[in-house]
Amino acid sequence: MGNFIYVFSVESRDKLIAMQYALLKSDEARHVFVFLNKERQDFSCDDVTYAMSDTLTF
Repeated sequence: MGNFIYVFSVESRDKLIAMQYALLKSDEARHVFVFLNKERQDFSCDDVTYAMSDTLTF
C-alpha cells in the first residue's frame, strides 16, 4: 500500500474527488493527479487506471 494514489486522466480525477479523496497535486498538461490515500486503505477501483506510491514525484 502506498501513501499516494496517482491517476492519469481527468475522468479518473473526477471519480476520486467524488469518492472524497483529497487531491494533493496535479499536472494538467500531463494529466497526472496525485491523491492522498485515506488512512492507507487498500485502494481499488476497476474503472480507474492508477498507481500507488510512497513518494511524490513533482
